[in-house]
Parts: sequence; structure tokens; C-alpha cells
Amino acid sequence: MPIYEFHCKECRSEFKTLRSAEKLPDTICPNCGTDRVARLLSVTARSQPSNETCAMPPAGGCARPGGCGCRSTMMQ
Repeated sequence: MPIYEFHCKECRSEFKTLRSAEKLPDTICPNCGTDRVARLLSVTARSQPSNETCAMPPAGGCARPGGCGCRSTMMQ
């Protein structure tokens, strides 16, 4: 189950909750108990397999098509 982040429109608190997508409309604020909450955009994490390396060019950026966001350890 994913963790979702919410902002309460009543007390303006922000909180995270572990919910299934079907139960998102039933989310209530743990601070004030209202159901007037808005889901926030969450940052997602992406891991790279440890055996995979990226040859980052000296100018910076990833050498892979589309980029991968990695940092080359070979350039240090």
C-alpha cells in the first residue's frame, strides 16, 4: 500500500497516511477529524541497481537516452 500525503483545509495541518486507492475518499484529518482534506503531490524515489553505472559526461547530465538522474562515481 502506498503512503499518501494530505493537507487539511480546516486546520491546515499536513499528514501522511498508508491507504489503498479505494479508501482515499474516506480520509480524515487526524488532528481535527474533518474530511475536508486535499491530497498533495508526493515525491517518488527511484533506485538504480548497484551493478549499473552511468558514464556522466564532463559537462554534467546523464549519458543515457532520456537521462536517469544518477551521479557518476567514475568522474570523481
